[in-house]
Amino acid sequence: MVLIIVNVIVSLAMLIGGFCMRRVADVPGDHTIGFRTSRAMADDDAWSFANKRCGMYWLIIGAAGASLTAAAIFCAGNAAHFALLVAQTAAMFISAMVTEMQLDKRS
Repeated sequence: MVLIIVNVIVSLAMLIGGFCMRRVADVPGDHTIGFRTSRAMADDDAWSFANKRCGMYWLIIGAAGASLTAAAIFCAGNAAHFALLVAQTAAMFISAMVTEMQLDKRS
């Protein structure tokens, strides 16, 4: 049961984080929340690009995670819930690395 709750929390956090990143992407100069790397914060264009891109990834990952968590509640055991948690966490880090590589290609 704990893994289900953690999966729901991770999925919701990614959905909320993705929404926040997409929302702050067009706010120039306000780097208090969002994709905060030195490359992303270099200028307003990089900030907007990074937050829109990573926010989109997080929305997709969060929605997929929430859907899979809902499906796994009825038909999977603890191993599947743990695998889903690991997959969501890995996808979060991979999305950040992909966004950084895309920022590097832009400059």
